[in-house]
Amino acid sequence: MSANDDSDFWYSSNHKGFNFEDDGDEPTAPQMCGISLEGTAKLSQQIKTGLSRSNNKDFFDFDSFSHSSLKDEQGSLQTDIHQLLSEKSLNAILNADNIDYNFCDHEMNSEKEELRILRRQVESRWSPPDILSVLRRILTGKPYSLELYKSLKQKQELLRAAINLGDGDAILTVTFFLSRTLKKSLFYQTLSSHPIAAQHYISYLGIRMQAQELTDILEMLGRNKDAAIKQFEVACQNPQRQLQRLKSCARNYFTDSKDKIIVDNFIKLLEWQEGVDGGKLLRESVVSSLSYVCKEHWGSTGTVSAQSLVQDHQVNDKVFKWVALNERARASAWDDISALFVTKGWLGGRRLKCDLPMDHIVTQLHKYSAPAEILVSYLELIENLETRMETAKRVQCHRAVIDVYLLQRDRLGLVSYKANLHPQSEDYFYAEQVLRSPNTKWKN
Repeated sequence: MSANDDSDFWYSSNHKGFNFEDDGDEPTAPQMCGISLEGTAKLSQQIKTGLSRSNNKDFFDFDSFSHSSLKDEQGSLQTDIHQLLSEKSLNAILNADNIDYNFCDHEMNSEKEELRILRRQVESRWSPPDILSVLRRILTGKPYSLELYKSLKQKQELLRAAINLGDGDAILTVTFFLSRTLKKSLFYQTLSSHPIAAQHYISYLGIRMQAQELTDILEMLGRNKDAAIKQFEVACQNPQRQLQRLKSCARNYFTDSKDKIIVDNFIKLLEWQEGVDGGKLLRESVVSSLSYVCKEHWGSTGTVSAQSLVQDHQVNDKVFKWVALNERARASAWDDISALFVTKGWLGGRRLKCDLPMDHIVTQLHKYSAPAEILVSYLELIENLETRMETAKRVQCHRAVIDVYLLQRDRLGLVSYKANLHPQSEDYFYAEQVLRSPNTKWKN
């Protein structure tokens, strides 16, 4: 291919463009400035693209519209748009796709029409758009603006429409707009009269951990207890400064005497835990702390003792005895358990000094492998013989079962039970001895 052929190839086009000086036949399609309206719309888009690319310098690429392209002195395909079009023609082309821009070949239809268009443009620029159309754009993810809603009434109407729509994102979007554009007092007043929006906003603040703003709103809504609990929750999130923040929280937010007592007791527990084994128990519950001292500091006196913890935190006696039972049984400290649960009666006998059911105590002792004689001694404290026998059978304390048959003078029952015992075992010989006793008057 020759150089001339190469030049003709690059600077020629198969597309037939328009000609501003063409005085040919009358066009069949509607025209403006000698160009069809379809071509005008394309030309308008091309002009806007060219203006954007040239950073507001009026250059335009005619390559796709002109059959023979113009060249500037550098050989480019761009030229000054004002050399081709007048200012009036250019404005008409640029507004070809604007429905509010009505034109004829030379000028607007009338002054009245021009005034109507101008009024519509001003109103659309400064009046808020239709509320439902804005909410629809929010729901569909299209661009929107709420800035034209200026008055309090307009903003409240917008919020009510979002609530009626029932979409949480739309409600939050409008609520955020109100929080930015209203005084705090008016914003809180609006939320108080729209509880659904208030709840959405409260949930959002809770997720975002904006504790102070959340506390203010809860107090404004009269939910002081919820606000206090939120501050308590925040205070507990920093172990290093937990005590300091809890004391401040108790002073400023807990005015109810019952709740204040609970928080004060918790602070007292944390202070006690700091002094036990280098803070090893810090942030543990009262029961866990009690279990630890029953295991590691049984018999200690002073603030580290189990009795001190029980007294300071009003631990129920049943809770204390149950925790102590499990920890001392785990350590096989049977004498400690006896001191807890058994005392001497008026006539020198033994009696229970605890409100815990004895069958439960025996079950726990069996769980921690207490010797048979220990189980028998506690089973003897169960007054009801039927309960004693059921418990003894459950923990497989055969000697206690035999004793119950003896007390009931049930010879046939004892014979039947002995048949299930291992022959030549200690319990088997004990059953035979009871059956041979001449001092027993059997019922059967």
